[in-house]
Amino acid sequence: MLRKRSILIWPHFCYHGKARNVTHERVALIPARGGSKRLPGKNTRPFFGHPALAYAIVAAQNSNLFSHIIVSTDDPATGEIAEWYGAEYLPRPAALATDEATLVDVAEHVLNTLKARGVEPTALCQLMPNCPLRRSEDVVALYRSFEQEERPCQISVVPYRGVYPHWALTANEAQQGRWVFGNYLVPSQQLGVPMCPTGAVWWVRVPDFIRQHAFYGDPFYVAAMDGNRGIDIDRAEEFELAELLVRGLHARDGHSPLEPIHKSPFPNSGEKQ
Repeated sequence: MLRKRSILIWPHFCYHGKARNVTHERVALIPARGGSKRLPGKNTRPFFGHPALAYAIVAAQNSNLFSHIIVSTDDPATGEIAEWYGAEYLPRPAALATDEATLVDVAEHVLNTLKARGVEPTALCQLMPNCPLRRSEDVVALYRSFEQEERPCQISVVPYRGVYPHWALTANEAQQGRWVFGNYLVPSQQLGVPMCPTGAVWWVRVPDFIRQHAFYGDPFYVAAMDGNRGIDIDRAEEFELAELLVRGLHARDGHSPLEPIHKSPFPNSGEKQ
């Protein structure tokens, strides 16, 4: 059962916990699985005074684009954090909490739950909670390109830094190298501008999502965003890099690069500064 916050504000109406169909209704989905093998507890890990998950919720709220902001999780503790910061907590079935379950499966569960309540949104925005530097202005800017260009699906991307993916290689146990994408290094002048997907802001029109069973269907479009704000955290070294980015950008600009959170921190969420 979907647990609802009492009031949600968006540009066209006030939602008071009562199901209703609204033209051009948009939903934000924040998938926050409880288990992570590479970085345990990454979605709820303290990050400058709040759980990492909080920044996705508040960015969605401050964008003023959504009638529903839903956190899908199999972990009740994560659900409590979601409700503390004003999101709707949707308990995830056990079948959707495995390594085999996909984000598409999770999104379809959310859409089916909403449909059972009489809510059928036209657009879905997925905000991964492990991108805590994403800001509400990024959500709005990428929605603008999604809407103005009438794109069926659009994923956020950032530029590769320092190295090119075309130069990737692997090695066996004897440390013999093998090129992943060819037999030699391609001169960088021939590579153009390679881009890397980030889970910061994905938009999709619900009919296209249902028809193609994908966030990046055929065709899909990309929308570039600031490389610092688009960082994905999946490993401990990436979490440390994100902390360094926050401190460095704060020192450079004189203010925090994080989405402002005016609510008191979730209890025991730490005081990482």
